[in-house]
Amino acid sequence: MNREILKLDAPYNIIYAGGRVGRHIATLTVWNDDDMGVYGADQYPILDEGGELAAGTLATEAMLQDCRVICNENDPRVRLRWLAKIVEYDFQQEEPVEFGHLWERLSLLGVKPIWDKAKNEDGDEYEQNVYEVNITFEGGHSHMIAQSYTTDGFYFFARGTVEEVYRELNYQRNVYEGCFNNDALLIKFTTHDGWEQHIIDLLNNYAHEYEPADDEDNL
Repeated sequence: MNREILKLDAPYNIIYAGGRVGRHIATLTVWNDDDMGVYGADQYPILDEGGELAAGTLATEAMLQDCRVICNENDPRVRLRWLAKIVEYDFQQEEPVEFGHLWERLSLLGVKPIWDKAKNEDGDEYEQNVYEVNITFEGGHSHMIAQSYTTDGFYFFARGTVEEVYRELNYQRNVYEGCFNNDALLIKFTTHDGWEQHIIDLLNNYAHEYEPADDEDNL
């Protein structure tokens, strides 16, 4: 088996690699070859994760083609909708690390969100801090899946009983608002699935526990 490390030049891309986040400073390529040619080639990113971690981590959790570029360190900003796509991709992994950890590592790398612009009554622009996130529901109350659209700016995903889904959505909202506490982020939920409006109302009222509706079918 052959190995070669290709050192990259700054400014580096900041990437998501199998739950890790860091500057992509080099790539390890491994391959086999014989008289018939090259085969079995794989590439893995080498990261500088910033903060307290030493540079040079080999991210074996994901091959290079499975990584996602978040931004470039030359312009360390990320639009909320692209960040939501990264969170959605993280949830698709076998062991997602979730937003709180991702944002902690991104913050250590100096990455900042690009907020949407809104206008006040005088027509002056300001950074939007109140977001409506539409949740869709599938299944019944004994097992359901709830998720949002990345176009809303924040991605949510939960599965389980109705109580488990409620707690998970509430938890994820608290993580987002906690990470962006300095920006006074406020997330309000909506849904087109009228039969689950009760869950949405409880979430928007910041209820601590799930309270079944009087006519709720728990079967």
